[in-house]
Amino acid sequence: MEVLLQIEKYDLEELGEVSEKLAAVLPESGVLAFHGEMGVGKTTLVKEICRVLGVADEVSSPTFGLVNIYKAAEKTINHVDLYRLKNADEAATAGVFELFYSDALTIVEWPERIADELPDELMLLKIDLCENFNHDSSRRLILTRT
Repeated sequence: MEVLLQIEKYDLEELGEVSEKLAAVLPESGVLAFHGEMGVGKTTLVKEICRVLGVADEVSSPTFGLVNIYKAAEKTINHVDLYRLKNADEAATAGVFELFYSDALTIVEWPERIADELPDELMLLKIDLCENFNHDSSRRLILTRT
């Protein structure tokens, strides 16, 4: 795995700067798998990345619809949230796997739900809370490419 970006500690107030750094290394197309616990800020970070990439529409969680598609100038961004999936068959029925090979950037939340179906070449963004005795609510992230 190749490390593309690593940020050891950031607060939510720095989300705009973090998103700009991420957007600078993201390709026009491919799969970006977001991994992190519930409540770590995956969807919030997706919203900021979309804003930085030029999405004018409101960006919201596609938890119930599975997929939201956004346009940013000539780019297409697919936002997939697999949290409520029972199995990979549901993702297939929803057309999720076809998105992986489209000419778009496909951002996937909860990729572990379909781990065996993910493409071999992808980027993985791992977000963790930096908790310590001061109840720190900052995060750390690492972006890698397989």
